[in-house]
Amino acid sequence: MRPSGSLSRSRITQAGRLSEDAALRALHDQTSLSMETRARILDEARTLVKATRQHAHERSLLDKFLAEFRLSSDAGVALMCICEALLRIPDAGTAEALLKEKLASANWHEHLGNAESVFLNASTWALLLTGKTFTVAPEVATNLRDWITKWVAGVGESVARTAMSRAVQIVGSEFVFGRTIEEALTRTKNRQGPFSFDMLGEGARTYETAQHYFNAYAHALEQVAEHNHSANISSGLSIKLSALHPRYEPLQRKSMLEPLVNVLLKLLHRAAELNIDVSIDAEEAERLEVSLDVFEALVRSPQLAGWEGLGFVVQGYSKRAVAVIDWLESIARKTGRSALPVRLVKGAYWDSEIKRAQLDGLDGYPVFTRKAATDFAWLAALARLFDCTRLYPQVATHNAYAIAAAINLSNGRPFEYQRLHGMGELLYKQASASYRNFPVVRTYAPVGDHRNLLSYLVRRLLENGANASFVNRLLDNALPIEKVVLDPMEAVTAYGFAANPQIPLPCDLYGESRVNSKGIDLGDQQALNTLWSAVNAETVEERPIEDSHTAAIEEAFKSTQDKYPRWSTQPVSERRRLLDRLAENLEAHTPKLLRLLRDEAGKTLLDAHAELREAVDFCRYYGSECEREFKSQTLVGPTGERNTLAYQGRGVFVCISPWNFPLAIFLGQISAALAAGNTVIAKPAEQTPQIATFAIELLHEAGFPRGCVELVYGGADVGAAIVRHAQTAGVAFTGSVVTAKSIQRSLAEKDGPIVPFIAETGGVNVMIVDSSVLLEQTVDDVLTSAFRSTGQRCSALRLLCLQDDIAEAFLVELTRAVRCLKVGDSKDLSTDVGPVIDRQAKERIEGYLAKTKASLLYRGGVEPEFENTHLAPTILSIDAIEELTEEVFGPVLHVYRYPKSNWKQTLTAVRDTGYGLTFGVQTRIEGRAHEAAAIVGAGNVYVNQNMIGATVGVQPFGGHGLSGTGPKAGGPNYLKRFAREAMVTENIVATGGNHELLRLEG
Repeated sequence: MRPSGSLSRSRITQAGRLSEDAALRALHDQTSLSMETRARILDEARTLVKATRQHAHERSLLDKFLAEFRLSSDAGVALMCICEALLRIPDAGTAEALLKEKLASANWHEHLGNAESVFLNASTWALLLTGKTFTVAPEVATNLRDWITKWVAGVGESVARTAMSRAVQIVGSEFVFGRTIEEALTRTKNRQGPFSFDMLGEGARTYETAQHYFNAYAHALEQVAEHNHSANISSGLSIKLSALHPRYEPLQRKSMLEPLVNVLLKLLHRAAELNIDVSIDAEEAERLEVSLDVFEALVRSPQLAGWEGLGFVVQGYSKRAVAVIDWLESIARKTGRSALPVRLVKGAYWDSEIKRAQLDGLDGYPVFTRKAATDFAWLAALARLFDCTRLYPQVATHNAYAIAAAINLSNGRPFEYQRLHGMGELLYKQASASYRNFPVVRTYAPVGDHRNLLSYLVRRLLENGANASFVNRLLDNALPIEKVVLDPMEAVTAYGFAANPQIPLPCDLYGESRVNSKGIDLGDQQALNTLWSAVNAETVEERPIEDSHTAAIEEAFKSTQDKYPRWSTQPVSERRRLLDRLAENLEAHTPKLLRLLRDEAGKTLLDAHAELREAVDFCRYYGSECEREFKSQTLVGPTGERNTLAYQGRGVFVCISPWNFPLAIFLGQISAALAAGNTVIAKPAEQTPQIATFAIELLHEAGFPRGCVELVYGGADVGAAIVRHAQTAGVAFTGSVVTAKSIQRSLAEKDGPIVPFIAETGGVNVMIVDSSVLLEQTVDDVLTSAFRSTGQRCSALRLLCLQDDIAEAFLVELTRAVRCLKVGDSKDLSTDVGPVIDRQAKERIEGYLAKTKASLLYRGGVEPEFENTHLAPTILSIDAIEELTEEVFGPVLHVYRYPKSNWKQTLTAVRDTGYGLTFGVQTRIEGRAHEAAAIVGAGNVYVNQNMIGATVGVQPFGGHGLSGTGPKAGGPNYLKRFAREAMVTENIVATGGNHELLRLEG
């Protein structure tokens, strides 16, 4: 499988678009491994496992930990949670609450007394607790929850917390090589082989954090160089690009690329002077193409010409791995490099890549969905790597089969192995004893303080603690070696290269009920550029639209009333067919709809496309629901009687939609009303009539009869007229509380039938944060919740409640992160915060800011060209929740600090605002999250994630109190509110005897 020489990046793109079976078949056809070679690799690998098992007593503390507390067990999950959070919590009360909950949540008795248990070994606890010993009686051991309770009571919660913190630090030290680079270098003494040091930390969210990581890398270069010289060793560094720029994202490519490359050149020029190897670490799949842009700019830079120390990390679980290796070979040849280092890893983000692809509605997954497929793809990438003469293979693995494969495929070529600190040590010890001239083994050594190691530690636990992990199975004597070491090429062939049937493609996420809407793959630059070019090429003629006068309104009602009898009797299967056709039409006209949403509603690409997807999902979901729910049902009753329940339309439904979701909510209301058998009078917002007009054109193109839906245009007076109309059989409204109250009064005053009213209004939406959270993750969620869509969402975060123990640090990080947001033109792909909807909206918010007594914490700037249309993100501080009495519909966030002792009082105050739309809880203590949800009682509660973007059919959306009437849009009860129930009871014996009863046998 030889590389083809000069390669275009399009090969990488095309590889990523292949289906899983096509990708595996292509790799299978290109990978030339003889049966003899494969048999030899398999035999050597099994022999290596056998030899390693004979020395199981020598395994590391980390291997013992992973073997004892597997993630398939409650104890493993509980310990993962403790490891992830405990050391960063600043206050004792929260730490003790976390510890108490997690220790009491699992079944520990099977671990108690195990000599190899890290956490529950009596001698370990004695050591941690300064020499005190604890005797655990057998009867207590059968229920460790009781034992834990007695133990904590005996030593005190603070001592228990201290002991557990020390235990976590012990485990952490098995993952992390040192808290500082100096400590790590000191620890290398008496250890064999070179190292690759990784300065741990989450990706930068701010420029200040990026500068911190730059300084850490620069300092590490000097220290490693000095150590290499004195120890005659060749250790290097691994660098995360996301650590060096806070906007290392595909949509920020244009503005981010040059500054990031310049920062890297400063580091790498010094690395070249010091002769320190540096590898660019792999990150999420959507960042791959951006990382290739950065890498190409670096290797082509004259400043680094002739330096062979710059390397790249390739993730073998990616469909694009082999194509990336080919491209690296081509780049190495073009730039005159003879041994460009390439580290081949399996990959560390598999589960998150699967979820992201499903959320984003991608065509497929960027990774393989079976472990055997990943193992084979890695093997194919390894074979290609050894075929590339300009690359220096760095084989990162803890797998016996992979170790044997590298030896057999190298054909004498120089290469090195790499392993994570704390893992695979015993396996490599046996391998080096089994092979002559065994290659060098480089240790990947993470460096960072305890706070920074936490997320890394958990990722390693997830990756290597899973039941299917080779690391977890290696020393499990209960598993036959033949089941632990398999030929991955044989395995993928045996199941026919098929993807994992338990992981549906994103388009099939909802099974047979409906198709998922199509998303954008931000990691596919070619597709992204093609879409944006198509959007910009659309010619959208703004047609003059006048307010509907009385005659036009009457004509609209006459048309829909005349059409109602025929439409209401259409079979539900026909209604669904037309709604599915409408969804297809929407997706077929994606560029034009995105252009309209951008130009008329001020939406950014991400927000416009998310809204289009929601509209598509509404059509398909309500079509599916009407077919499922609206079929006649025969209810069980007494013999001789037939009871049939059916659903029918109510008549002409009035749908009044807002400007903030001029396509999704507009079509969501209409599609629900049509699915239930109604005809519709629809009034879009005054600000967005063009979007509504085009949407109705697509509805007619889908085959809906003319007259099923009629549009009326105008403001509050037109809305009031259609609500008051005698033929209005129901009203669906999304907008302000004030307008909803007005509609409610108008309907109550009408003569005739009682008209159902479905209202979704806004809310003073709150997120409460305690001190157990990972600050960077929560900052991300706050930014998204408060400022995405310019804060113009019903669900947007309005009030952030921060535990005072972390408030100061959190606000520093938050304000710095907000400064990184780009306020600008929605025509620019890199814009985060676009315009507010119109001048009146801007003046309302400015008026609020002028009169509020809240303290200003932060207000961003706006370029002069946007002063009349934009508002920069603003953060205010309030002293009491009661101070916030209204919803500020824009990029304005209020912050309230609460003492940890006031947790329940704070939640009660949130409840007492009277709103009940969205609520966020950020905590690692599950019981607290449940308590908060129960007290506040909001319609939609989000735990440890952002609060916007509810998915149709997955997260039904809607509130209560001042936030709406329910039922929830996009939920299983919504359609029935648009329908009336008809019950028919027949006496089937009226014309004779009960034949069914008489036919029964005795």
